[in-house]
Amino acid sequence: RGNRDSKPYKRKADGKWVAVGYFPNGKRKPCYGDTAKEAAEKRKQFYAELAADQPITIGNTETLGRYLQTWLDETLAQRVRAGEIEESTQETYRDAVRNHITPHLGKVPMVELGTKHIRRWMLELADKPSGRARTKLQPGETVLPAAPTLSANTQKFLHSVLRKALADAGDDEIIKRNVTLLVNPPSPERRVSTTPTKDQAVALLAAASGDRLWCYWLVVLALGLRRGEGLGLRWSNIDLDAGTVRLDKQISRQRGKGDPGTGKRKGRLVEKKLKTAESQATMKLPDVAAQALRKHRKEQAAEVLAAAVWVDEDLVFTSPAGEALEPRHVNRRWTAVCGLAGVGSFRLHDLRHATATYLVAEGLHPKAIQNQMRHTHLATTNDLYSHVLEEVRDGAAASMNDVLVDLTARARKRANLRPLLHALLQNDHSGCCGSRDRMVG
Repeated sequence: RGNRDSKPYKRKADGKWVAVGYFPNGKRKPCYGDTAKEAAEKRKQFYAELAADQPITIGNTETLGRYLQTWLDETLAQRVRAGEIEESTQETYRDAVRNHITPHLGKVPMVELGTKHIRRWMLELADKPSGRARTKLQPGETVLPAAPTLSANTQKFLHSVLRKALADAGDDEIIKRNVTLLVNPPSPERRVSTTPTKDQAVALLAAASGDRLWCYWLVVLALGLRRGEGLGLRWSNIDLDAGTVRLDKQISRQRGKGDPGTGKRKGRLVEKKLKTAESQATMKLPDVAAQALRKHRKEQAAEVLAAAVWVDEDLVFTSPAGEALEPRHVNRRWTAVCGLAGVGSFRLHDLRHATATYLVAEGLHPKAIQNQMRHTHLATTNDLYSHVLEEVRDGAAASMNDVLVDLTARARKRANLRPLLHALLQNDHSGCCGSRDRMVG
C-alpha cells in the first residue's frame, strides 16, 4: 500500500466502513460506504477529483435548498454591497427561490443534481398556476376558468435564476458542472411593441396639453427617455442656453423586505444611478423641448410660491408639494391621457419606442439611433426596430433601383455605340493614320 493508504475499517457506532484519504495539506478526508469495497472506491474517486483539480463531491451532503439560502444571504448580499446588483434584484431572486425552486428541488443533494431533476422541474413549472384561481363569476360567465399557468417568460426567468446560482456553486468548487446548461427553458413569448402613429401622437399631445405633466410627456417623447429617467431629471443637469441635458439619475420604487409577521412589503422611492454607462449621457435637446422646459420652469416657480411646503427645488417634475413623483401615479395619469385622446391603450414606454420609430422613418442611420436611445449594443436597436428598418430598407432599395435603371440605360447606350464605332474604324481607308488617330480621339 502507498503512504497513508490504510485499509478501510468498520465503525462500531453505525457499522459504516471508512476509508481515509488525505488532502495535500495533510487534512483527513473520510470516505464512507456500506462495504469496505464501496468505501475504498469512494476514496479512489476522491483522489481522482483531487488530481484533476475538480470539486470534491465525496461526502458532500449539502442540499440545493441550503445552498440557495447561503447564496442569497452571502453571495448576493456581497454583490449588493459592491454595487454589482440592486437590492431589489436580490429580493426578486429570493422570491423566485422561495416560491418556485426550493419547493421543487430544495431536498436534492447538490452533488446528485442532474438533468433529470431540471427536466422534471421545468415540466412542473409549465403546469403550475401563476396565481390564485378566481372564486367569483364575471358577468356572462357560467363556469369559473382555471387559474392561468406560469408564462414561458416566467419559466425562462426561473431557469436563469437557478443557472446563475449553480454557476456560482461551480466557481466555489461545490459542483462539477452546471446541469441547467444542458436543459433549455421554453422559448419566451416575445411581446410586439405598439407604437403610436404620428396622427395618434398628435391626439396624445393635444390631450396631454391640459395635464399638469404635459411637459414630462413631451420631453420623454423628444429624448426617448425611460419612465424613471424622466422622473429623475434635475434642473442642475439641464443647460437651456446650450440646449443640453445630462442624464445620470432615475427615480424608482424599491421593494422592501417582507415583514416576518405579516409578510407584507413596504417599498420606498429612491434616486439611483442609471444602470449602464451608455445610459449616462449628455443629450442635445430639440428646440421644441427646450422651449417647453422654459415654460414649465415658470409654471413650477409659480407653484413653489403658492405652496406651503416644497420638498425638492431641483427636481424638474414633482408632485404639487415638490416631492418625487410615484411611478405608478405617472402610469395612471398616462392612462387617463390615452383615454382622453381616444387612441386606445398605450404604455408610457411606447413613447420611447415612438421616438426611435420616427427617427428610423426619417432615414437616420441605425448607429445614430443607437446613440439617441443609449443602447449598449447596436444589435439591440436593430432587434427592437427591425420592422421599421425593413420599411426604410425597402425605400432605400426602391431609390437604388431608380439609380440603377438610369445607370444601366446609359451603359446600354454606350455599349451599343461601341460596335458602331469599331465598324467605322475598320472601314475608314480614305484618311491617313493621323485622321484615324483624330477619330479615335
